[in-house]
Amino acid sequence: MAKLEVLLAGATGYIGGTILSTLLNSKNDLLEHCNLSLLVRGNDKARVFEAEGLKTVLFNDLDDTQEIERIASNYDCAPDRPITGTYHEPRTFTDTSPDLYPYLQQRNEQTPYAQRTADIAVISTGLASKVNTYIIMPPTIYGTGTGLFNRLTIQAPTIMRSALRNGQVLQLGADDGDVESVHVQDLADLYILVASRIAKGDLEGMPSGTRGIYFAGTSRYTWKEFADGIAGALFEVGGIKTKEIKKIGLEEAAAEWTGGHQLLCELNFGSNFRTRPDTSKSLGWQPSRTKDDFNNHFLETAKLVMQTQA
Repeated sequence: MAKLEVLLAGATGYIGGTILSTLLNSKNDLLEHCNLSLLVRGNDKARVFEAEGLKTVLFNDLDDTQEIERIASNYDCAPDRPITGTYHEPRTFTDTSPDLYPYLQQRNEQTPYAQRTADIAVISTGLASKVNTYIIMPPTIYGTGTGLFNRLTIQAPTIMRSALRNGQVLQLGADDGDVESVHVQDLADLYILVASRIAKGDLEGMPSGTRGIYFAGTSRYTWKEFADGIAGALFEVGGIKTKEIKKIGLEEAAAEWTGGHQLLCELNFGSNFRTRPDTSKSLGWQPSRTKDDFNNHFLETAKLVMQTQA
């Protein structure tokens, strides 16, 4: 079997960088079955990767779709990643459910969202082109990344920086909002597992297309636990002088955290969702981080945020 040509986007980012470093430092034989290239913006970053013996492909901007299509056409595999009541979903979704893709389509017709729109486009285009597609849908990602560039996630550091500006932690949403999480290292392991199976042609029992959606949640938390964890960590490192939480509305939260984008704010800081990664685990994915790791990550993240603010 000829080696697959694989293009990895996002290698300078939090998730992609962690996937890359995990792959390079693991005993996984994926690289024996593929030729890996990194999609990179900027000569300076490309030189850093090339110094590590990695092949890079330069591009100008993700909005230049013609350029991205031209580059991607040379590869076999290209891996990429509520307060109003609109985003409070009582169901627990499993990635084995046959109605998951129709549900995503229905929700997107009601309220278009960029990431969901992209996922649907990937699946529908794959079906039309007779190309297998596999989409990993992670929930809140936590933990320190291991890439060469960005090592911080989004949610906790965003709220922490806001707390440093305001002198206390702000919270959006109900105290009992139930959300999934996954450690970035466990998530990287899932990406590598899926990519390795594809590269080896080991596709038996590995759904694709409308059934090729893989969840990655490993533990749950409430927004109150999230806010309390941040407040306790920042208090411990001396960033704020109170552990008291201030509740705020969607408009104020969006102004603080997402540049005024209320939909993005609600989805990332005030939604409610539950998932079960049954398909992911059926492939042999064995996440090792627990709720204790989630609780402990706040202090580690607070220290890193304080360092970047200095």
